[in-house]
Amino acid sequence: MAGIVHFSNFFRFMERVEHAFFRSLGFSIWEGHGTEAAGEDWVAWPRVHASCDFRAPLRFEEEVDVELLVEEIRARTIRYVIRCWKKDGQLAAEGRMVVACVRKDSDSGEMKAVEIPERFRQQIESAPPEALELPPKS
Repeated sequence: MAGIVHFSNFFRFMERVEHAFFRSLGFSIWEGHGTEAAGEDWVAWPRVHASCDFRAPLRFEEEVDVELLVEEIRARTIRYVIRCWKKDGQLAAEGRMVVACVRKDSDSGEMKAVEIPERFRQQIESAPPEALELPPKS
């Protein structure tokens, strides 16, 4: 009604850019259609934290560029910084997401956090500290 993008859409943008990031590395955010078919190395990446700070409204049908930076890789989790930029270069929103690497336990059927497999670690690296800093406002 107000002509601006609803806040929930920013979380959709964050999820889409994460999926695009994994595809760019030749992976999928969810690999298994069943542990038998996917093999022992099957993992998934549920979100364990998501937040977003809103800086400037996006108007209806306004285009936005979404940027994903890997802030930190830990043994079982990856932390992202995700920024939504208006076409004029203004920051519309900055979010953070933490995803856990999990595998379905064959006995209990529950998802359990596991060490990030080496095939992911070889291709994912943290962004340099200067890339994580926001540029000064002009």
